[in-house]
This record gives sequence, C-alpha cells and structure tokens, in this order.
Amino acid sequence: MAHSFEIFFTGRDDPRNGCIVIGEDTKPVFFEFETQYLSPSSARTTISSNRNPVAALHWINGGLGVATIGDREIPMAHLVQQGSSTSARRFPSADGRHYEWRKCHADPRSYELFSGPNTRIAKFQKLSQATPIGPSHGTLQYSFSHDLLLLEALVTLNLNRWLDWTG
Repeated sequence: MAHSFEIFFTGRDDPRNGCIVIGEDTKPVFFEFETQYLSPSSARTTISSNRNPVAALHWINGGLGVATIGDREIPMAHLVQQGSSTSARRFPSADGRHYEWRKCHADPRSYELFSGPNTRIAKFQKLSQATPIGPSHGTLQYSFSHDLLLLEALVTLNLNRWLDWTG
C-alpha cells in the first residue's frame, strides 16, 4: 500500500474517551472521542469532527449497543463482526462494501484495514512519538480520500482497540 496520508492519535490513550485524531489529507482532519456516562448502565461516546458531532456510540450495560454514523444507525456488533481469521473483524460500510481490520502479527496493538482479501488501504501503528503537534500515541496511514470511509474506519478502529483493550 502506498501511504498517501498520515494522521496522529493524541490526547488520552483511551479509544473511547479523550482521544484526539489530527492531521491532514486533502484538508485538515480533526476528530475527538468523548464519552459521557449517562447512568451506571449506559454511556454515550460522541465523535466530533471540527467540533461538530458526526457519530455516536451508545453503550449499554458496559457493552456494545447502537452506533449512529452520519444518518445511519447500526448495531455496534455489526461493526466488529468476525472477519477472515480469529484476529480480524469486519464492518459494512455505507458504500455497500465490507472492510476488515486485521491485527498485525508482529505487533498485536497495531491493525491493518483491508478493502478486499489482499488490498490493504490503511495501517494503524501504536507508538509513542513526538510530532509537530505534540506527543502522539499512534498513527494512521491510509491511501484513500473519502470522508465517510475515514469516519467509519476511525470509529471501527477505536471499537476494535477498546474490545481488545478490555479483553
């Protein structure tokens, strides 16, 4: 995969709360993941782009609930379906295609996004580094320029990270 763009994960190293994704592809990219606990049994993660809400994850009893991405509502379990192997999870995109996040064997904290069996279109690497915008705890390199697919990729990546993080 020829990496066209790279964005950085800053803020808190928590895929649900306080994570900020910033960088530039064909235009500036800025996403925030903020979780509000509504009751002991429910929470809502709001994903904002340039301070405007663009998606939400509604958690029920500490687990997966319903996701709203743009104007589409989908059970969160559909965004992390079993993929082509035990270390892969796939999701249906609004474009009608299925994409798959696969854990990297060399570093299980890193993931690759595939649009077909052998077509890698993105790679998330978990690494701490200094960047022009401050400290970063991860990067996403990707070779597509589609706003909704980027949002879906970030939401599903952070869902995968949270599921793997919480065991």
